[in-house]
Order: sequence, then C-alpha cells, then structure tokens
Amino acid sequence: MNSTILKSALLVVGIAAVLLVMGLAIESAPSDQVAQADNKPTTTTTTEPPPEGVFVVRLDNGTFRPANVALDLDETWIVKWINEDPREYILADKDDQFEVTLAPGDEFEFDYSTLEPGIYRVFASVGFQRIPGTIDSRPAQ
Repeated sequence: MNSTILKSALLVVGIAAVLLVMGLAIESAPSDQVAQADNKPTTTTTTEPPPEGVFVVRLDNGTFRPANVALDLDETWIVKWINEDPREYILADKDDQFEVTLAPGDEFEFDYSTLEPGIYRVFASVGFQRIPGTIDSRPAQ
C-alpha cells in the first residue's frame, strides 16, 4: 500500500510541475496587435477649472451632470456639454437654437449671453431615450 501512495504523490507532483511550466510559458503581455494599436481613452478626467465664463455639463450614463444649471450671466455665460458616455447623443434645445450630434468624447459650447435671460430647456436623445435639462439665465430674484 505504501508504493501506491508514493506513486500517487509522484503523479500529483509531476502534474503540478507540468502545470507550472505551462503557466510560465504562457505570455501574459498583450498581443502584438493590441500593443501596436495606439488606443487612446475615450474620456479624460481633469482637475483644471473650466475657462472663465464657462460652465461644464457632463453627459454620462444617460444623464446630464448637473441636469439643471443656473447661470449668473455676469460671471458665466457659456455652457459646455461634454459627452463622457460611450453612446452618441443628439443634443438640442427646445427653442431650436442648436442641434448637434455628440459622439463619445465630443464637446459643444453655447453662449447664452446672446439670448434674452430666461429658462431654456435642453435635451439629449439616444434612440427612444430623451434626457432633459434646463439652463436658467434669469437674474437672481
């Protein structure tokens, strides 16, 4: 019975050694095709503040962040939308001031100082989904 246990132990050690050698032989680096592709990320994160007069709205995961913007036209008059979602959206406003397609990573700016102060409704559409938002450029009450 001792020889059976010894043979079993040797078999287990042999299998473990073969698996170890096979594991070392497998290349863990990316393939040449992936390594040669110059894939840049679709979004970037920055801690820099936006330029003076610009308010940034991010489009991510099917929502505006933030969805409702209050502009003080003495300080901020441009709204910049950045699509950080992997989907393409159509960005428009209810009053037909603009309608643009934002592919992933695209940006669009609109200058609200060119309009009368008021509440402006904007939306982003993807398929049948319509994401609402508002821009309020009225003076503080």
